[in-house]
Amino acid sequence: MRCLVGIDDTDSSRGYCTTYLAFRIAVDLKADLPVVPYPRLVRLNPNIPFKTRGNAAVCLLIDTADPDKAFRLLGAKLADLSDVAGGANSGLVFLDDPGLAPSFEPLYRRALSQVVNPAGVRTFLREMGVRFTTLGNGMGLVGAAASLGFAERWDRTFELISYRRRGSWGLRRSIDPSSVREMDLATSPHTFNNYDYQKSKVLVAPHGPDPVFAGVRGDSPSAVIRGFARLRFEEELEGHMVYVSNQHTDAHLDRPLDWKVFSSGWVAGQVEEVETGPGGHVYLTLIEGGRKRLCAFYEPTGDLRRTAKRLAQGDRVRLSGGVRRATSAHEKILNVERMEVMALARAAPKRTLARGTYISSPRANRHLTKPLVRYGSEAVGAMPPGARGWLEGPAIPLKAPVRSR
Repeated sequence: MRCLVGIDDTDSSRGYCTTYLAFRIAVDLKADLPVVPYPRLVRLNPNIPFKTRGNAAVCLLIDTADPDKAFRLLGAKLADLSDVAGGANSGLVFLDDPGLAPSFEPLYRRALSQVVNPAGVRTFLREMGVRFTTLGNGMGLVGAAASLGFAERWDRTFELISYRRRGSWGLRRSIDPSSVREMDLATSPHTFNNYDYQKSKVLVAPHGPDPVFAGVRGDSPSAVIRGFARLRFEEELEGHMVYVSNQHTDAHLDRPLDWKVFSSGWVAGQVEEVETGPGGHVYLTLIEGGRKRLCAFYEPTGDLRRTAKRLAQGDRVRLSGGVRRATSAHEKILNVERMEVMALARAAPKRTLARGTYISSPRANRHLTKPLVRYGSEAVGAMPPGARGWLEGPAIPLKAPVRSR
């Protein structure tokens, strides 16, 4: 029979990674619990303050003849590869009947853009008769349960994530930047957010002590597999796995903003004032339903901030992002991630701003941010079948060495 397994919060600021646990389950337990392609990488509300990095949960569809044994094996893996001592608060949810997954969709929607109470999730799971286990304070139960509600019939992307051998964790990642640029030029727009040409910065590789070596994101499994194969690096890796994901879909912005702290969504209104503050940040006062709302375009957003500076009083816009709590210096502020210019004030002379959608520079994109190349190219239809090479491990051959230049 097939079962769904949701997992979250196994990492800490000093290392580990929830996707790495999913990879190890797929590789180490292949004989007992084969994972059906493709495991789901589910990003949730990026504004939650008590997240480690990208607020990602994973959901695996597994085959098993013995659900009780499967639950025990998965619980042991969770305990083995969760950094509880470093602050991880892991959660694992085991759904014997995938047909119940639609019951989790409302929870997934809330976890995308709001703050969800873990106690309420525990009550929900008990009422549903769903098995779960936790470590630490169990905060990860929210993401683990929410991941079961991500439906692949919605807009989706794919990511190939490669993993380092344990002895390399925390060491500098040696990846040839020119190979990333070459890969981007050869595979775009079917892969995206590989390289920031404004800052000459590689975007496929993280910088922290976690087990991830690099991640290539794209619109199909074959695209990310081809893209990864073009990268040149010197490090011997443990393996890789391809995930289907809600990344780069703007799923967290698909609702009107309620202005609760840490919530995400959109708000439409008329520009009253635009000013540049310390550090080059741009602050906009928006009139929404007769109320003044403060919105911020921070300097790292690059293109988006520069566009905001060209707004004028009377312009009509729709702004999307997350609400930051009030401080002694500011009231609640909307941290803007996306701007849609809907109409320009007629009185403003010599306008260089056009109607349309504007987002931040790639280096400032959040995991859920939809790149402009994906507008009009959203995923539809059935999931592609498992591609050759979607899972490789526990070791893959050493790639071609980086040539000196």
